[in-house]
Parts: sequence; structure tokens; C-alpha cells
Amino acid sequence: MGFFKQLLTFAFLGASLQGIALGVDFPQEDIDSGKALKEISKQAYDNALARLDGTGSCTKENVRVRKEWRYIPAEERIDYVRAVNCLMTEPNVYENVTGPRSMFDSFGVLHYKLTPYVHNSAYFLLFHRIYVWTFEEKLRTMCGYTGTFPYWEWGLDAITGVENSPLFDGSPTSLGSNGAPSNSSNGGFMPGGTGGGCVTDGPFVNYTVNFGPNTARDPLAYNPRCLKRDLNTQICAQWASLKNTTETILEAPDIALFQANLQGDYRWPAARKWGFAVHGGGHFSIAGDPGGDFYFSPLEPAFYLHHGQIDRMYFIWQNLDWEARQTMAGTITMMNMPASRNGTLDDPLDITPVGEKYVFRQLLDTVGGSPFCFVYE
Repeated sequence: MGFFKQLLTFAFLGASLQGIALGVDFPQEDIDSGKALKEISKQAYDNALARLDGTGSCTKENVRVRKEWRYIPAEERIDYVRAVNCLMTEPNVYENVTGPRSMFDSFGVLHYKLTPYVHNSAYFLLFHRIYVWTFEEKLRTMCGYTGTFPYWEWGLDAITGVENSPLFDGSPTSLGSNGAPSNSSNGGFMPGGTGGGCVTDGPFVNYTVNFGPNTARDPLAYNPRCLKRDLNTQICAQWASLKNTTETILEAPDIALFQANLQGDYRWPAARKWGFAVHGGGHFSIAGDPGGDFYFSPLEPAFYLHHGQIDRMYFIWQNLDWEARQTMAGTITMMNMPASRNGTLDDPLDITPVGEKYVFRQLLDTVGGSPFCFVYE
């Protein structure tokens, strides 16, 4: 509890400073409303496409465009849900574990195993980029999904309520509803949301979470239970607003401060005002089980849209100054505990058996063609 109390102290201190946009050319009202975010997103999109000169495998004709969930046609959203359900029927690829039952579950095992190295470390952004892309590829190659890959712009729902989001309204074109009301409190260190129990309506109402939580004696042992959510507009508005999203991007001149701002890494004094920041804010806007579990949150189907938005922010930040932003910073352990060397772009990343082997440098460019060919709308 001491760590979280300290972090909340920094967060509440920072809240009084959130009206100050350091080094920003946009009026504050444009930052608060999302107008500035639309402008820098469009600039990043145009800059990325301008680098496609037709000489590589990724071209303006075949580049995929990722879009916000609510702007994807209803039939594509329904087919996306079908593909995720399909992945939940494909075989698990990990041996000697009793809990995982499917390829969808295998992604949870991979995240569990690598969590101490890919959070608050040099690898955070690039690992999650390839992780989400690999999930997309499995939907396409194993389950025949041909539609748009989605992300979730949390800030839109910070205004109208996460419970009312097209992502969580319980309709056939959503990812299911909030959980049934309970007296949950996000582990006791943040205010609880409006749910907390099992998802009551829509897609994934019958989904079984097969293993976890991280606090179990054997986290990878079979432990079937319902999907729980505790949707929380208060947290979304506090930490994942359009304002916070925009200022996180604009106030970061280098990769070290950008990823610190994104994660609320209190080791950087300038990042302390963000509190749990957009990364934690998005996760705990969903919360529940496994959405609120640091290690097993990928077992929540909405995880991939949340981290799609994290990667979108990274894409925007990179492409606002591409030549200067092909860099990495930080060590190779979470919060540098235990103390470790600095990560480099030439370090290897092995995500087999779920995915492939890479060098981090390969993962910098979403239009580089090896392996990526996508942009964000």
C-alpha cells in the first residue's frame, strides 16, 4: 500500500498542474476538447504515409488503417467478436501448464512470463506493439478476420461515461457490458466503479477465464470463472482524458519522458503529475477480473483495444518527428528492479511459441514492411 499511497500523492499534486500545457502551441481548449489530438493524429498519419514511396513491401495501396471501435461498421465489429471467440477455440500452444485452454489463453501466458521485463522498461512500447500485432495476425490467419483492427479512444468515454461506451454497452456490436454491481474497489487503492461482478449482457457474457489471478499459488493452474468488469468513468476522466492523452504526447521531447508520461513513472519528476497516467487509467477504467490484474489483463478481450490506443499514441509521437524518434531508453527490468543494463534496439525479442523472434529495431516502424504495414486513423 505504501507505493500506491506515494503514487497517489504525486497524482493529486499533479492534478492541480494539469491546466498547464508546457511548450504547446495549441489553445488549452483545443487540448481539452480533443481538437488538438485530431490535428496531431492527422499530421502523424500523413507523415507516415509520405514515407511510403512504393519501393518497399508496404505501400499506400496495401497499408492497413486501424480505427477507433465506434467508427468501424457494425458488421465488422460483430465479425471481430466472432474472430476473438474463434481464437478462444483454437489450441493452446504452451506445454506443461494446466490452466490455458486456447490460443487466446496462450497470449495471457506469454504476457505473464514477460511482464517483469516489458513494463516500465526499455521494452514496454515495442513489445506491446508486436504483441498486439501478433494477436491481430492470429485473428486473420487462424480465424479468417478480414476487417479493421480496432483501438479504444478512452477520452471519448471519459466525457459520456465508460458504461455508455459503444465498446461496453452490452449490444451485439460491443465487447459486452459492465459487470453486475458489487462493492469492489479496484484492490483498495482506487475508487471502485459501477460494476465489479460478472459481465451481464452481450458478447463474452459466457466467456470463461481459465487461469490466474497472479496472486494464486499457481497462477497458471486451471481456475475457471466468469469475466468480471468494474467500469469506472471517474478513473477514465482523471487519468485517460483527451487532455491527458494529448499532453502526454506534446510534453515529451524524447522517448524516455514519453514512456514515463505514458505510464506515470514517478522516477521522472516531470511524469509524476500524470498519476496512474493513460496506461493505468485505461486499464482501471475496465478493471475487474482479469482486467485489473497486472499480469493477466490480456485475458480481458478489451485489452487489445486499450493497448491499440497506447500504440496509437506511440505512433503519433514517433511520426511527429520521425527522424529523431527511432530510439529506445531505459533498462531491461521493470523499474530497474533488479538493477540491469540499458536496453538497445539490437536486443532480441523471442515471443515463441505464440509468435516469432525479432530484434527490437525491426519493430520501430509501423510502415516498415518487416513485419508491419499499418497506420492509425
